[in-house]
Amino acid sequence: MNSRRITMADVAREARVHQTTVSLALRNDPRLPSATRDRIRALAKEMGYRPDPMLSALNSYRSSKDGAKAQPSMAFLVRSRNKRWGSTFYADEQFLKGARRACERLGYRLVVFQVGNSAAEGSRLTRIIRSRGIGGLVVAGLDNTLRSLDMEWEHFSALCIESQHLRLSLHTVGNNQTAVTRTAISRMGDLGYRRIGLTVGEVEEASLGRPFSAGYLVGVHENRRLVRVPPLLLRPSDEEGTREATIKAWVLRHKVDAVLSNWSSMPDMLRSAGFRIPQDLGVATLDYSPTRGAIAGIRQSHELVGERAVEALSLLMKTNQRGQIRLPNTTLVDGIWQDGPDLPPRQSSR
Repeated sequence: MNSRRITMADVAREARVHQTTVSLALRNDPRLPSATRDRIRALAKEMGYRPDPMLSALNSYRSSKDGAKAQPSMAFLVRSRNKRWGSTFYADEQFLKGARRACERLGYRLVVFQVGNSAAEGSRLTRIIRSRGIGGLVVAGLDNTLRSLDMEWEHFSALCIESQHLRLSLHTVGNNQTAVTRTAISRMGDLGYRRIGLTVGEVEEASLGRPFSAGYLVGVHENRRLVRVPPLLLRPSDEEGTREATIKAWVLRHKVDAVLSNWSSMPDMLRSAGFRIPQDLGVATLDYSPTRGAIAGIRQSHELVGERAVEALSLLMKTNQRGQIRLPNTTLVDGIWQDGPDLPPRQSSR
């Protein structure tokens, strides 16, 4: 058997192209036509070409030494609702904070782009990001009202932070909403609550694949002491007075003794409906915010999600993996429970 290593020069001779063309094809560089890339990559595989790991390590080292000359950049796409982006969405602020920390550690420059809800956003962003020479981007928790983001993905290494509603075939990093709901149900049961009611937003529940309801049903099934209460889905379009009346009727009909919700306004809505917290009802949150909402509940790991997204994107960029992926994977990050005065241990006489 011939044990000689097949080189790029061998592939170039067989393909009747320059060795630089082979290098670009193996790196899936979009400067070559896709047909040319596919032909050369298939030929290299047939010939048994394998990258030299020592040479790859040397190239990586050289790239890191040249970082000061041309620092690579990542685009970070965020929802846009007002001029003071980030003042409303605590999770988005934390995603960005974690992403910036990872970029500093890995040597990237992070460029933030605000994304509106127009159907033309995709072409606009493609043009701007390519003009700045940015090859990687994170689609970070865009608004549910944006139904699609039609960019020229073949030019970018890309992944999503949540944003499942866009139905992009990209790797995704997000919070493990099913697991945190199960954790919350288990902890609330340990505190003595037996009729725990889940109420979440209908839009986010549908766009994320119904993880809250799934976590609730499994959590109640795992604890035989708990009574299953039909989850209540809330719509942002509901009028304020109607929403409170709906919540009150649901609590009374099912004799709910504790409410679990991902809406930070839930404690205020329950008080508006006439309930005292925690005297009448315990309240726990599925997404703790330091500025609003219940104190007890799950502190989701938004910062860590941002860090993991940048780490994963860095690997895609270094290995020249661009465009949408046939079988993308999802990385889920767990949250942490914290006790609080909105959900004290339940008294038996209550």
